[in-house]
Amino acid sequence: LQLNLERFGNNPIVVVKVGPKKIRFDVHKRQLCELSPFFQAAFKGNFQENAGTMHLVEDDFQAFEHFVRWVYERRIDISLDIPSEMSSKDDRDDLLMARMRQMFDLYILADKYDVPILKDAIMVSLFDAVKKGTDEALHCLRIPTFGDIQHIYANTAQRSTLQKFVTACMTWFVDVKWYTKESGSDWLRGNPEVAADLAIGFARRLRGRKSPFSPGRDASAFLETVN
Repeated sequence: LQLNLERFGNNPIVVVKVGPKKIRFDVHKRQLCELSPFFQAAFKGNFQENAGTMHLVEDDFQAFEHFVRWVYERRIDISLDIPSEMSSKDDRDDLLMARMRQMFDLYILADKYDVPILKDAIMVSLFDAVKKGTDEALHCLRIPTFGDIQHIYANTAQRSTLQKFVTACMTWFVDVKWYTKESGSDWLRGNPEVAADLAIGFARRLRGRKSPFSPGRDASAFLETVN
């Protein structure tokens, strides 16, 4: 990760080691602590990490790299645009899904360390990608895999905005016939929390509520810090 850190002057640097391999990140203390109550407590509280160093053993170092870049630049460096140079639809879909999963993992990190403005930025990116995607890309952008849904529900707080988003995608973009198939029914029985959220979503749909992805709608239904 190459960043110009000289402009931060005498702001002390802390060391964060990520994952089992202890990938090292040097981050300015003030920038990190101003964004996250977790890091504020870790580096400034009564139980400060040893000598300004901490190890996040369970976290993904690639997600943390995206997180650090966002801390300094306030931009998410994960593109959900379709690469025009790729001619194979399967290759494009694989790349888009990989980038979607990077977004999901970055959200999980932001949720874990309580950074709502980053979570909102991710949700805007996901929402915009679903809204503007071309027909050939919409399927992989709009319909997360079973594994992705389980990963999101297992690693974010209950009723997180990302859970709401994938539930809305399942409510509005999946063919209703899928839910009558044995494979769909079996999966829902094995994931009761997802099934409960889907039931609420379908109840609202049947009562005439408009899709959150309808023309003219923005991402506000999936944001934590709506003004």
